[in-house]
Amino acid sequence: MSTAPHARLDPAQLETFLALRDAAVAHAVDACAQANPALFARFGARGRSACSEDIRYHIDYLTPALEHGDPTPFLSYLGWLAQVLRARGVPAASLPQSLRDLATFYRQHLPPDTAATVAAVLEAGHAHLADAPAPPDYSQPSPAAWPECDPFQQAVLASERHRAQQLFDAAMAQDTSLVSAEIHVIQPALYAIGREWQANRVTVAQEHLATAMAQFVMANAYGRATPAPDNGGRALLACPPGNHHEVGLRMLADALEMDGWSVQCLGANTPTAALAAQAEHFAPHLICLSASLPQHLRRLRETINMVRQQLGACCPPIAIGGLVVNQFPALLHTLPAVTLGTDAEAAALAARAYLPDGR
Repeated sequence: MSTAPHARLDPAQLETFLALRDAAVAHAVDACAQANPALFARFGARGRSACSEDIRYHIDYLTPALEHGDPTPFLSYLGWLAQVLRARGVPAASLPQSLRDLATFYRQHLPPDTAATVAAVLEAGHAHLADAPAPPDYSQPSPAAWPECDPFQQAVLASERHRAQQLFDAAMAQDTSLVSAEIHVIQPALYAIGREWQANRVTVAQEHLATAMAQFVMANAYGRATPAPDNGGRALLACPPGNHHEVGLRMLADALEMDGWSVQCLGANTPTAALAAQAEHFAPHLICLSASLPQHLRRLRETINMVRQQLGACCPPIAIGGLVVNQFPALLHTLPAVTLGTDAEAAALAARAYLPDGR
C-alpha cells in the first residue's frame, strides 16, 4: 500500500470541501446510474440508496486523509470495500469509476488548489485499486483467541444465549479474570463475525444480535466478578458523537473497575456538552474516549477541545483508544491526548500512572 504523504487541506479549505458533500454524492450517484442503467433498473430505489450510502462513506474516509495529509486509512478502506462489493455481486468497475466521478465533481466546484489536493488522494485511491489490494484485517492487532472463542462465535450467531454464557463462564473460570476472558474470547469472536459480514456470509441482523448477546454475557459475568479494593481513582468513559461502537469501551470500563477505579461509562454517541457537564460533576482523574473509524477523528478532536475549554485548568488527562487508534496511530499526532494500550487489559495497567498521589 502506498503511504506517501499528501498535501493537507487547511481548516477553511476543509469546511469548503465538506459543504459540498451532498452535492458530490448526488453527482456521483447520477453518474453511476448513467454508466450502469441495467444495474440500477434491477435494484431500483434500494440500489440507488445503497450507492448513495457508499459514496458518503467514500467522503467520510476521504476527509481524514485530507485533514491529516495521510491517505493510508482511505486506501485501506477502499481495499475493504472492494471485497465487500465483490462478495455482493456489484461490478468491480463501479468503485474506481465512483472515484473518478468524485474527482471530476471537485475539480468543477472547488478552488484549483483545493481541488488538486482532493483529486490527488482520489487518484491515489484509483491507483491502489488497480493493484488489486488484499482486504485489510481491521482486527489487527488482536489478542490471541482462546479455545472457547470459536464455539462462542457460533453460539452468538445461532442466538444460543445460554450456550454462549456457559462458554464464557468456562473461560473466565480457568483464568479467574473477567477482562482476560473478554479480550481473548469475545473480542476475537466479534472481529471474526465482522470479517464474515465483510465476505457476505453473515447478515447485518446477525452481527447486531451477536454484539447485543456479547454485551449481555459481559454484563452477566461482571455481576459475579470481584473487583480490587478502591484505588481512589475516578474515570469517565464515553464514545464521542457519531461513534456507536461501544463494546471495547465497556471492556475498558470493566478492566478499570476490576483494578479498583470508580468508573462512569456514558456509552455510545455521547453528546459533548453532556460529557463535559458530567466531567464537572464527577471530577474524574482520567477521561477515556473511544474512536472506531477514521471519520470519528474529527468529532473526537472537537470533543477534546470543547471539554478542555469548559474544564480549563481542572481538566484531567484525556486518553483515546479504539480500533482506529490501533490501526492508524500516525493520524493521532495532532490530537491533544494520550494513548493507553491496544486492549482493555493493557490500557487499565497503563492507566495506573494517572491515579491520584501516584498510587
